[in-house]
Amino acid sequence: MNQKKVSNIMKKLFIKAAYKEAEKNVNSACVFVHYQPEMPESAKKLLKK
Repeated sequence: MNQKKVSNIMKKLFIKAAYKEAEKNVNSACVFVHYQPEMPESAKKLLKK
């Protein structure tokens, strides 16, 4: 495989992993009792209903 093809495959894997991690974090509470930051509107779309 050439370098550009490998780079594109790795980029897709990183994007998929980041999306799954964001999806997991949106559906969980903050571990700190005193502070939980506001959730962005784009992240609210990932909430499970």
